[in-house]
Amino acid sequence: MSRVLATCLLGAGLLSGAADQKIRELLDQNREFASLSAETFNGMGWDLPDNGRAVKAIADAAPGGAFDPKKLEALSASAVGYRARWHVLRYKYYGLDWDITGLQLTPNKPDPGLPTLAIIHGGSANWYEFFLDPVNQPGLGQYLAQRVPVMLITIPGNYANGGWKERQFEKRTPGYVLDRQIPPDEAAVRNAVFTFTLVAEGVRKLLEQTTSGPLLILGHSTGGEIQYLLKESSLKSRVKDRSIGWGTGGPAFITKDHDEILGVRAGRVVTYGRYPRVDILRARDAEGYISSNYVGPLNPLKGATPLDVAKAWFEHEGVRRPQFKQTLQDLEHQGFVEHRARLENEIREAVKGNKYGVVADDVVRDLFSTMSPPVKGYRRMVWMVGSLDDGHWDPTPGTAREYYFAKRFRQENPGVPIRILLIDAPLTHYGHIERPKQLAGVMLEAVRWVIETK
Repeated sequence: MSRVLATCLLGAGLLSGAADQKIRELLDQNREFASLSAETFNGMGWDLPDNGRAVKAIADAAPGGAFDPKKLEALSASAVGYRARWHVLRYKYYGLDWDITGLQLTPNKPDPGLPTLAIIHGGSANWYEFFLDPVNQPGLGQYLAQRVPVMLITIPGNYANGGWKERQFEKRTPGYVLDRQIPPDEAAVRNAVFTFTLVAEGVRKLLEQTTSGPLLILGHSTGGEIQYLLKESSLKSRVKDRSIGWGTGGPAFITKDHDEILGVRAGRVVTYGRYPRVDILRARDAEGYISSNYVGPLNPLKGATPLDVAKAWFEHEGVRRPQFKQTLQDLEHQGFVEHRARLENEIREAVKGNKYGVVADDVVRDLFSTMSPPVKGYRRMVWMVGSLDDGHWDPTPGTAREYYFAKRFRQENPGVPIRILLIDAPLTHYGHIERPKQLAGVMLEAVRWVIETK
């Protein structure tokens, strides 16, 4: 198809409709994985009413782009295509208060019958990443919000009003509560008790109190653990045993099994054993993004080398993006039970004699909940993954994580439609930043497919 013809068809809505149908055809096929061509992918998506200008103006005016999300509530819904509402929910866990946030986007003209799509960011990130890109062009959430209700969730600690002023990421104080500055001794205790159980409870409470009706939970990267932990929660009747993922992966115990099969587990155990104590943050850096192959040819920032791009990325996002992870979050996400004894000792040392009411036994009891979420009882599942996301895919599909995850879930749920949709375009783990418009089109069709009842 010529480029001119493709442009004309896309303008008429014909190419997009054909692409939508192609995704449905791929997902209906009972195959180990289905591949969506780059040509079809590039024809996906839709334009925004104002091309994202109103949001960009707000972000450009804020230092480091860390604008107040409540300003979005004043935007004209007719101009941007959706109504925005900012939520801050405080809940108590381990005797401490925690703030979890959500940006709720309600379409003016939603497609009928679709659930709320709750998106949870990955490590060292927050809601900004799914709402706009590093140069403040429209992100995935803005596109999705034209057609489907969206909730962009930020877990406790990963958002701070006005962003972070401290330029050394490991010295930052997470925004565990947003109405005061947390002193160093309290931050250390909070870092040490930052379990997935604590985070999942916040997500559950936020979705219960701010949304209603059918629901899908999508967690990116580290955030992918959350939907599995909530499968049998009070949200069960709304999620209805359906699962959707983008760069998501599977529960930590399957990650552990996969690493052992590939023969890389022992080396990873040694590497993660060098991580800081649980009360100390672990900073991200540009070099780490290169080693993880997070920088691809479609990144909106440019540079002579991938490292130049990564450095520009960190510079553009240095204020509003946290750029840290809690050590406990990392080890639980990877299922490093080999370090359990060490973690228990460090947790007890960190909370010993604390004045905040934290009981070490309560925290230890919750350790590695990521190793035991239910894997049976699913009705439909689909993972979306980019061809350059080598943390989840690789040129030999049989060794790819998503391939192994799907295989395990199929074994536990015989006869259930469980799919992998490989986007055969040069998307990395951050494809939602690289091609948000097109990915929104793919994701919408995946949502339609996964909620079908047959």
